[in-house]
Amino acid sequence: MQVAADPTDRAEEILVSASRLFARHSYANVTMEQVAASVRAVPGALYHYFRDKEDLIFHCYLRGLAIYRHEIEAAAEPGIDGLEIVRRFVRGRLRPEGQRMILFTDIDALAAPYSSEVHAKRWQNAALLAKILERGVADGSIACDEPQLTAVALISILDWVPFWLSERDYYTRQQAIDAIDDIITHGVYRREIALPEMPEPLSLAPFLASRAALNKRAAKFDRMLSIASDSFNRRGASGTSLESIAADAGITRAGIYYHFSEKESLLLACLRRGLAGEVSIREHLQEHSLGAFDHIVQRIRLLLMLHDTPCGPKATYHNINYLNDADRKEYVGQVLATIRRDQDSYQRWIDEGRFRRIDTYFAERILTGMGHWYPIWFKTRRDWSAVEIADHFARLFLSGLKPRPRA
Repeated sequence: MQVAADPTDRAEEILVSASRLFARHSYANVTMEQVAASVRAVPGALYHYFRDKEDLIFHCYLRGLAIYRHEIEAAAEPGIDGLEIVRRFVRGRLRPEGQRMILFTDIDALAAPYSSEVHAKRWQNAALLAKILERGVADGSIACDEPQLTAVALISILDWVPFWLSERDYYTRQQAIDAIDDIITHGVYRREIALPEMPEPLSLAPFLASRAALNKRAAKFDRMLSIASDSFNRRGASGTSLESIAADAGITRAGIYYHFSEKESLLLACLRRGLAGEVSIREHLQEHSLGAFDHIVQRIRLLLMLHDTPCGPKATYHNINYLNDADRKEYVGQVLATIRRDQDSYQRWIDEGRFRRIDTYFAERILTGMGHWYPIWFKTRRDWSAVEIADHFARLFLSGLKPRPRA
């Protein structure tokens, strides 16, 4: 890792403290002055090691990626099977050392050379984890037909944890680690029951028809929100401006300011649009009265398949901290209400004997974690179709990594 001056313990101290601040308050809301104060230094001292805030953020990313790589390599001890190596890595990543939880958000807010390097190194870490998964497939401890996608899913789950894990909820951190490990290993579907065949994908026509029915003015407004949502997903609140959205949408700045006086209200509108899209998927699935297996598969499929249509993009929620307190509280309440309905469905399937007796709270967060970063991982990487990715994520969630007994 290269910094502006010689790498020293002081540079590492700054990176540790900055990473902690960024994780807690988001990149947009942390200043160089705050970082300097956290390490008992004057702001000018930081510039001995980092050219500016963007350079500091970039090196926080590099540090986090290096930690990931080291932990994957450290877990791969000789003499243990591939599944145990993956479990060691997952459990080790979730240990309570807060400075190790790096938030891989807003990558595309960095200058192109920086963002390209971060994306490339993320995929390199995924490839390294995929090799361990392949080792597990070879020794019979893991069932997996596309190790690269499984690696992306696992890293996505781990990168989502800092956004929801609480030290003041009904569970302890150790209970959270045990629950995550259990679901990743064994899945949520009862292991003595044979998994059904994958169903045919549902039609997107009802969703597209609803969007096409918008009048010209509403369609233009919706397209602006779609473009803004994509920018917030990839660049984050800090890297998105009303001017850049206007340019991307091919409209004047006045067209943006007619609807939104500042960025926060536009972000809130984008988040609400994304949540409304997810709610419409859930309502559509309820109309089909699907069983547990088909419901999970089709839910993930629709979420990812609609991403590249006028109904998309799929929203990410890592910008919530940019909202003011009142808007954030209201919006989070709406999200949690939706999540509780999904948890109720899990509990019903547990009672019906389809799902194992898992903690529904952690199950839902693992499922959403897999797909949360889809717009960032697969913005330019097109090796797999949306259905292939969705089906792979669904199989991992439903059946876990461990091979299932033959029915």
